Amino acid sequence: MSDSITQSKTGEEVTAAPKAEATQHARHTQESTIIWTPRFIVIFALVLVIGLSSDSLLTRGWVNNFYRGEWVLLAQTGVIFCYWGAVVVLARSPWVRVGSIFGCIWAIFAGMGFVVSLISVALQSSIATHLNAATNSALLASYICLSVARVPFWRWDNWFFRIGPIVGIVAILGTLIFLRPTIHRFQTLEGSIAGVALCFCVFVWWLRPSCWRSQPGPTLLFGLAPLLLLLLALFNNADPEANFFFSQVVLLCMLLAILRILQEERHTA
Repeated sequence: MSDSITQSKTGEEVTAAPKAEATQHARHTQESTIIWTPRFIVIFALVLVIGLSSDSLLTRGWVNNFYRGEWVLLAQTGVIFCYWGAVVVLARSPWVRVGSIFGCIWAIFAGMGFVVSLISVALQSSIATHLNAATNSALLASYICLSVARVPFWRWDNWFFRIGPIVGIVAILGTLIFLRPTIHRFQTLEGSIAGVALCFCVFVWWLRPSCWRSQPGPTLLFGLAPLLLLLLALFNNADPEANFFFSQVVLLCMLLAILRILQEERHTA
């Protein structure tokens, strides 16, 4: 008699597990559907269209030497900093709040780079490596926190966060060993950290199917921003006009993704 009761309880637990997973997946789907309300879709589309149009006009003004590009990028970074601060205030999830704090730190470091470039180009070139390492590290920390918030962890997510640090350390050490730097080794280390951190900013979103299932919008936009930065670093001197335009597109992608996160936090408040 007791054996039959135990077996029935075990059977109920086994059948309850898939139901719980299905309920969790349905809840995530429902939340993502409610978040994209008609009002938010209109606001999102307007920000996208107006942002791209403004970026094109500002690029044309920069080409005609009406103003320095650093002022434009600094102003856009300031707007992003304000929205990160709004997410910090409205966030209900601790992971989102911590990720937004790191996002504010990223905006501060990025703004410092533009300010230093306005003051002195020589000074900016001397501390560019330090600022890039700090900026990209803050961005990676923000991305890790935001990609963990309200995302169901699957087996690959656990393996990703176990293997990722090992791959990053090996990549940094391999850069120091095989490139044989002609400049100071410390600067080469910082450059390697900046590059690896930027790559992992893409990986932490795009290589995890759970992020695509739970929040495809932020996954696409947050991953697209560092990918564009990597491409701009590879083709830095190819076309200055295109570089300036896509630098603004990077910030626009960040802003759109933050709007999506802010909408979700307001929805869950």
